[in-house]
Amino acid sequence: MMNRRVFLSSALGGLGLGGLGALVEESSKLSIERVVASIPRLKTGLEGLRIAALSDFHLYPFTPLSFLKRAVEAANSLRPDLTVLLGDFVDQTLEAMDELGPLLGTLNAKLGVFAVLGNHDHRKGACRVEERLASEGIKVLSNRSVLLEWGNARLHLAGVDSISGRFDLRSALSGSREDTPTLLLAHEPDVADAALRDGRVSMQLSGHSHGGQIRVPGLGHYGLPLGARKYPFGSYQLEGLFLHTSRGLGTTGAPIRLGSTPEVSEVLLVAKKDLPMPA
Repeated sequence: MMNRRVFLSSALGGLGLGGLGALVEESSKLSIERVVASIPRLKTGLEGLRIAALSDFHLYPFTPLSFLKRAVEAANSLRPDLTVLLGDFVDQTLEAMDELGPLLGTLNAKLGVFAVLGNHDHRKGACRVEERLASEGIKVLSNRSVLLEWGNARLHLAGVDSISGRFDLRSALSGSREDTPTLLLAHEPDVADAALRDGRVSMQLSGHSHGGQIRVPGLGHYGLPLGARKYPFGSYQLEGLFLHTSRGLGTTGAPIRLGSTPEVSEVLLVAKKDLPMPA
């Protein structure tokens, strides 16, 4: 597996202006990815709970604030019960949080807005990112969990730190119980294997991969980062655990995407797979 930045540089080298323009154009599109999540041990009162998930913002130099504003507006338009942010808020400059923080502070959800940090956040300054999010009322779950009450039902919401930071799944799940569904927020999707072995996690939401950022049919998954090579994008029904890996919003290494349109995820909790997503 080659490094994602090396792969993106190689891909750019073989493109003409027309091809490059098409890749830049795709990075500015936005898709609402509707996900129906069949959750083990789901209580009746939690059926139909709607989650908006956003990941991999990478504000500046390639991802403009105006694009992320569209994503935030799209998330709010879903009228979610819960909104989760899956890490990598910054890319090359920590000062980007001075603009991104207030924007994310406009997110609305009945149960609140929660976040975990990504590898880029740790690379630039995890404490500063966490403080800026907290100042906007966004609760950062770094190896800890909270118990959410929805009507007469309960949901454990746990967040684990990035594998580039202080990853501690045991601490993140310390408050979880087998009789209550646990939703795990984890920047890197491949930690689902560890969550699966633990046995208490019903669902995991992740990002990190950008869906490959450049995905060419027939060439496999080149340039995927460590931690997103087994479950790089889309939904996976594992044994007793539902995983969705978001393609994320921003770009890193180059302002381009191919076959991996940026997404805002709308996740609906259900007890049966065949329950349709409501209009």
